Amino acid sequence: MAVKFIENMGRGLIGFWEITETVDQLMELLDHEEEELENFHLYRNELRKKEWLAVRLLLKHMAGENSKINYDPAGKPMLVNSPGHISISHSSNCAVIYFHPDLHPGIDIESISRQVQRAARKFLSVEEMRDCTVENQLSNKDLLLRWCAKEAVYKMVPFSDIDFASQIACVALPVHSGAGVLQATFTKENFSFNIHLNYRIIGEILMVWGTLQQ
Repeated sequence: MAVKFIENMGRGLIGFWEITETVDQLMELLDHEEEELENFHLYRNELRKKEWLAVRLLLKHMAGENSKINYDPAGKPMLVNSPGHISISHSSNCAVIYFHPDLHPGIDIESISRQVQRAARKFLSVEEMRDCTVENQLSNKDLLLRWCAKEAVYKMVPFSDIDFASQIACVALPVHSGAGVLQATFTKENFSFNIHLNYRIIGEILMVWGTLQQ
């Protein structure tokens, strides 16, 4: 399938790659340097290898052939040989990149069939749990929206030791359509950010994205 879309979101570009290729097919498409493959060769999982390759192929479509990915000490991706900032996510044979020339972006995707009810209390506050309860039952789709939103926020803020339930708060209406908006607030020590997020359902994938404006 290769690139499903590269779209200008008004605040940067989002690229979406639907992975239908084999590892060998992806390797043939990637014009790589041997040193860049050092980390790739450490992976044993076939899907993880395909995700690694697809992300780098997608980046070349978005930011140019010389663009490369490195990681900061917290493990968050950063661009090499290209200005700007990126966030990466992959799930269910799909990979996405959110690129912004100036701001720190965050993006997360998950399969809408992923069940997160059991883990909900680990990443949601009591109030958020209540907001996700419909007729005395937790709505998995609304839980998943907040899960993706908090993952996106985590990727854009300059911290790694974050408690999702207490330090990232999300306010959203129930998910009734294929796209919408929500608000998140991140607080830590003397830092506090209000973050506007968007979401979209693409086939069986839920995508949430936003940028940190300090």
